[in-house]
Amino acid sequence: MTSDNLYDVLIVGAGPVGLATAIALYTRGITNILVIDQTHRFSPAGQVVDLLPNGLKALKLIDQQAYDKIKTVGLDFTQGRRQKSEDGSPTTPKKRFWYQKDLQGNVIRSTPLDFDYWLDRYGEGRVSIPWYSLQTTLRELLPNHIVKANHRCVDLTYQATSITVKTVSDQTRLDNPFAHWHRKESSLSADSNPAIQDCSHSQFVAKLVVAADGINSTIRRNIYRHSPLEQWSTPQYSGYAAISCLQIENISDAVMQALDKTYFQSQSVVTLRNPVAKPEGATTDAPRLMLLRRDQNSLGYLLHLSLDLDLLQKKSPQAIVALAVNRLKEAGFPETLCQVVRLSDLNRLIRRPYYIHPANIEYEQPIWSRGRVVLAGDAAHGMPPFAAQGANQGLEDAAVVGSAIATVITSNQLENDAMIAYQFSKYENLRRPFMEKIQYATLYSHSWPHTEWLQYSDRVYSRELKTIISQFNLKP
Repeated sequence: MTSDNLYDVLIVGAGPVGLATAIALYTRGITNILVIDQTHRFSPAGQVVDLLPNGLKALKLIDQQAYDKIKTVGLDFTQGRRQKSEDGSPTTPKKRFWYQKDLQGNVIRSTPLDFDYWLDRYGEGRVSIPWYSLQTTLRELLPNHIVKANHRCVDLTYQATSITVKTVSDQTRLDNPFAHWHRKESSLSADSNPAIQDCSHSQFVAKLVVAADGINSTIRRNIYRHSPLEQWSTPQYSGYAAISCLQIENISDAVMQALDKTYFQSQSVVTLRNPVAKPEGATTDAPRLMLLRRDQNSLGYLLHLSLDLDLLQKKSPQAIVALAVNRLKEAGFPETLCQVVRLSDLNRLIRRPYYIHPANIEYEQPIWSRGRVVLAGDAAHGMPPFAAQGANQGLEDAAVVGSAIATVITSNQLENDAMIAYQFSKYENLRRPFMEKIQYATLYSHSWPHTEWLQYSDRVYSRELKTIISQFNLKP
């Protein structure tokens, strides 16, 4: 067991939240920090992330340079996708929207996708960026020695004024059943990466530990162990799941023309649902079907539905497709859409339960910290991706907890347990009530009327986090 130096702050998790927290500290002159991650090496993984006005405002508060770089990368990526989708169309760019429509093709809700709309309305825009590009851009703003891959946290122990985090470095690949998507790394061999031929153990000692290690957080399991919170140590099933096939080839011309005429209407993505009130006695919400137009005779779908977990697990791909089709029929979806789902490529079929770590746990003590350890991002409040707020709320966490930790360190209070507890409790008191509202909206806003959705958006995106932090006497 090797032991490294004593750090002021150890951040577990080198995703966007962990890296943004490190940047928030580093730009304040706090350099005795380390970020560790279980990934064997940083490689392309993940999906596209939407950074909305609140997330970009938080990023700008963390570091102007980080904001500028992420904005540039995101706008370039968005422009590239637009040029590809509009290839051969008139040179004047069209305004882009994400429409939610009923089964007759009428618009229920429209979400603008252009940066300038959001900038004009909320004082900040929105960009889309691949998860790996977001991670890489943030990682490159830190010195190389501050971020270490292939250190999987397995345990932590408490000393009087420090925390020891124990890690393993090996080639073990751990599946995360609670994630929205699975990170697939390139195959590794001992010959190609001699540094991890054998299993090695390390330990890192730090005054403070930030757990940004995701919804299936090892740190959270540890601090909830042997306490009334133990039942919440692992994520809870949210009651919602996804069934999807993102690439279906050889769709007939007749089907594509029908979908284009009624639903796509020159857009490449549309979400469909039946807004009719849930039938009396029904125990599940109506399904929501996202259609993605790929090429001339190719498309994909993502079906979100309320579902008992046992109906999804240990079922054959054929049974999953049959389940999806039956739920669409029950909700009144037309035969054309049912036919699309029947055409699913069984080798590409995905079934994914969505999990949540609730923010509204009733407990008389803080639930996001214990002593010198604090949770952030999905470790504190992981949830389904329906409202695109996971990364954005994580960046808000990074801004606030970074300010709280900076207050402790710059005032030379790292030995003061009471000061640390006070700052962490202020972070939780600021963030957790708001996260309760975000999680509620994430689960139920799909059925809100457009006016209620706009009111929610105004509350979330118009906020000025810098002002809110100053009201809590944290230093932005």
